[in-house]
Amino acid sequence: MTHSSPTPVPGSRAEVRADARSRAWRTTLQGLAAVVLVAVAGAVTNSVIAGAVIDWPVLGAAAGTAALTAVAAYVQRRVEGHSSG
Repeated sequence: MTHSSPTPVPGSRAEVRADARSRAWRTTLQGLAAVVLVAVAGAVTNSVIAGAVIDWPVLGAAAGTAALTAVAAYVQRRVEGHSSG
């Protein structure tokens, strides 16, 4: 009788996929934290410097960069996992 493993078998495609997903989520959260810091810095600047406004296109670009970084981390891990296994 065999028992299925609750976690993917190390080195398997399922393990690579799970690891890639985990890394992508971590990168997404790190990018989100960076975007929040940029937004807070913009809000503080707006409060400290009279007449300054939050630059929404810059925040959008920061968010887009964070999202693309997460996608790149996911793809890179999947490619590395397939080439090493």
